[in-house]
Amino acid sequence: MNEDTTRTDAGGRARLPDAPPERIGKYTLRGEIGRGACGVVYKGFDPFVRREVAIKVALQDAAARGDAEHERAFFAEAHAAGMLQHPHIVSLYDAGVEDELSYIVMEFIDGQTLLPMCRPNTARMPLEQVVEIGIKCARALHFAHGKNVLHRDIKPSNIMLTRDGTPKVMDFSIAEIGGGDASGKRNLVGSPLYMSPEQVARAPLGPGTDLYSLGAVLFQLLTGMPPFSHAEIPELFRAIRGQPAPDVRTLRPDVPEALSKIVTRLLLKDPEQRPSSGDELAAALGRVVDRLRSDGQRSNRRDSRDSIRRLHFFSAFSDDEVDEILNASTMATYSPGDMLIREGEIDNAFFIIAVGAADVLKGGKLINRLERGDCVGEIGFLSATRRTATVTATTSLLALKINAGLMEQVSRDCQLRFYKVFTETLIYRLSLTSAKLSALSG
Repeated sequence: MNEDTTRTDAGGRARLPDAPPERIGKYTLRGEIGRGACGVVYKGFDPFVRREVAIKVALQDAAARGDAEHERAFFAEAHAAGMLQHPHIVSLYDAGVEDELSYIVMEFIDGQTLLPMCRPNTARMPLEQVVEIGIKCARALHFAHGKNVLHRDIKPSNIMLTRDGTPKVMDFSIAEIGGGDASGKRNLVGSPLYMSPEQVARAPLGPGTDLYSLGAVLFQLLTGMPPFSHAEIPELFRAIRGQPAPDVRTLRPDVPEALSKIVTRLLLKDPEQRPSSGDELAAALGRVVDRLRSDGQRSNRRDSRDSIRRLHFFSAFSDDEVDEILNASTMATYSPGDMLIREGEIDNAFFIIAVGAADVLKGGKLINRLERGDCVGEIGFLSATRRTATVTATTSLLALKINAGLMEQVSRDCQLRFYKVFTETLIYRLSLTSAKLSALSG
């Protein structure tokens, strides 16, 4: 690194460089990706293992060079993060000192923090995604607490979300390792909006401290605002210590009561009344996500039943019989260009189009167009013979795909009704084909 990379102010204190250095140690720097009170984070590249990394550079008081406490304060993050190899915690790769700069090298996350998703003027995340983030962060914190590491600064900007939606806890710069000062005499550190009551009171901290802060993050993901948002710090701290947090459902009524209760419990003033561990929290949130998925499946089932209930084919079926047919079939979705049936293949599926349209082609030539309510594949359904044509979706398409073997699972009365309507449909289709052939021969 060049000697003039870092400049100092009149008091001899290091400040941020005017331009990023080209290298730190063996790492090539590729531009700044973040900046804060403690320093700057660069995107870098490790030429030996050929991977992208994030390099956090701390700016040091020149007079404090060699001061053990000063060095310890910066490398506490490296110490904490180095103990925590977990899929939902940003990994630490390296740490060192180069000329005027101390640095730590971390996993580079291709994504963004949770902060944009917490803003009030943005669309709220789906409930299931919020709960999944809560589960994974709770497990990460449980792992950290098992290593005697308290994060102390859980907030939206310290949780990264990868492009595939995986959350990763980061920035252990003010972490407390090994229990800290049991006397409770400690500096006030953290981010005020997400501080727990015991942090504000400078009381002893424990796992419940990080869980409170995670509760505040979940509250904001769900509602677009933190639990307490007073403009003045003294008022904010009084509210955190003395006022009950608002109920999530008063701000967002569609949140399930079970989820609202979990967030309320996380934000209780007494740490002993919060979940006892990240594992307990993850288990409680897991029950919520299971319920959300179950409700979603029931909703999808109702939507599917409503879609096919309106089709002429099922006009004589009861709701219970429609449910039986759904249980013995699949609601399949197709994009334009997807094939429902391929000419020459053998299968025994029968399709009823619920939404959209499709073309029937023989030898690549269009012979028919199918729309909502039309059926196709009857002969293959009856005899599993080779398909004589290709059926291709021309729009986004939803179709009920019925397999002959699975129809044996439905009740006898439902089978009789199904095959009666099926036969009538087949006869009608054959009569139309016959009429077309007669017209062509005439």
